[in-house]
Amino acid sequence: MSRKPASPRPAPYRPLVAMTAAGMRAYDRHASEACGVPGVVLMENAGRGAAELIAARMSARSGPAVIVCGKGNNGGDGFVVARHLEARGLATEVFLVGRRDDVRGDARVNLEALLGLGVEVVELDEGLGALEEGLSRASVVVDALFGTGLSRPVDGLAKEAIEAVAEALVPVIALDVPSGIDATTGEVLGVAVRATVTLSFAHLKTGLLQGAGVRYAGAVELVGLGLPDGALLDAVGYEAEAVEAADVRLARGFRAPDAHKYRAGNVVVFGGSRGKVGAALLAASAALRGGAGLATIASWPEVVDALDGRVLEIMTLGLDRGALSASIVEALARRGALVVGPGLGLDEPARELARRVALEAEAPAVLDADALSAFAGHAEQLASARGVRVLTPHGGELTRLLDTTVAAIESDRFGAARRAAAATRAVVVLKGPHTVVAHPDGEARFVHGALPALATAGAGDVLAGLTAAFLAAPSPKDGLGVEARLQHAFDVACAAAFVHLAAARLALGRLSAEAGELDRGLLAGDVVDALPAALAGL
Repeated sequence: MSRKPASPRPAPYRPLVAMTAAGMRAYDRHASEACGVPGVVLMENAGRGAAELIAARMSARSGPAVIVCGKGNNGGDGFVVARHLEARGLATEVFLVGRRDDVRGDARVNLEALLGLGVEVVELDEGLGALEEGLSRASVVVDALFGTGLSRPVDGLAKEAIEAVAEALVPVIALDVPSGIDATTGEVLGVAVRATVTLSFAHLKTGLLQGAGVRYAGAVELVGLGLPDGALLDAVGYEAEAVEAADVRLARGFRAPDAHKYRAGNVVVFGGSRGKVGAALLAASAALRGGAGLATIASWPEVVDALDGRVLEIMTLGLDRGALSASIVEALARRGALVVGPGLGLDEPARELARRVALEAEAPAVLDADALSAFAGHAEQLASARGVRVLTPHGGELTRLLDTTVAAIESDRFGAARRAAAATRAVVVLKGPHTVVAHPDGEARFVHGALPALATAGAGDVLAGLTAAFLAAPSPKDGLGVEARLQHAFDVACAAAFVHLAAARLALGRLSAEAGELDRGLLAGDVVDALPAALAGL
């Protein structure tokens, strides 16, 4: 179970967490058996809450909500949704993939209640002709076929029903998880519903935050179950907790009234090579925008020559390939935090530079891009680094670092980040949708949000520079033991990932103010420029 947040929380505090399918089963079981809340009450609360959100997307004059139900508890949620929509005067057409006699437990209770109130439920046990006709009339489709219990590939009539839903030209709202998606891994189990919106009950499911689940879930909204569940979560645990604004305010540090540039934080970026000068420049610019008082790019002579004519606030320091040791010593003198890797290159001098700084520097360092490639297949070597390290890989870089496969990473991003953190004794920031931050002791947190526009060159360099700025800022943890400094680095990495996403959203909002919603067109430099506003927004 994740540790409780160190920052003060208003009481009662209900964290935003991610849970596996097994975790949610334990949650429901504990609520029913230990807390005395009947399962039928949980189903009622889930369906009622979902119906409220679905009703907001409909009107009495629109076509019906076509609700496609399975025989299990997810179908039971669908029956509750149908009852509450009908109570609001909204038309529904309810289809059961299977026979009524096969519905059991709490789902059976709600099926009989729906039938008792005169709402027709059409059985689909041989063909889908009736469903296809209903889909042609629908204003919205509610997917209530499979929930968190699905663990095998979908086949038979259920597979055909999912394929029919996929052809509907209206919004699709999935209950809890899109049918066909593994609620833990995000894997597509043969075929899956591609939802416009997924209404996740009680808490987020890890399968909505990783793998194909990110693409198939659409926008994710939470529906509560009517439980004050702080104590319940303490009892059953969870996979990870989301980073929140309060965490950022405490981790980023504050400038004293008498601050000057040296006290505000000093960052040096080891990066840049021919054709990749911009990566180092973005990282250094992000460090300054993120609060560092000084930023220096330490690089090869040709890079320094290219930069000196275009940078104003950023300093440069040349590295001599023939006297690399002396150059490293000079670059490390009196530096508050380091960034190693953006655009550095993969030739032998670059690899030697990355490895030596990563292992020998006593200052805290962010290792990104080419610095991570220098340790491909040898992640355990980083455990001997003299200073605190924050690694910021994307999935491909982590694949090379751990010598594993992309599929293994993407089906268990929380686990992969934890394994990397344990192997390297470093904080690991696994970038991507719902970025995961892992501590070597096993704690993991995530930044809730998937922004397609951030799939742009240089976005990771910005995150690396921002993280270094937070590391370089004065902190109460300065001068304390390595464990305290490692915890501070974890908190800082969470904060930087949160602010990075917030800045990207702000920048995209400025770009799309007149053009409408955008999923592309964002530049890394736009994110840099939006960092002060994102920080002010905290």
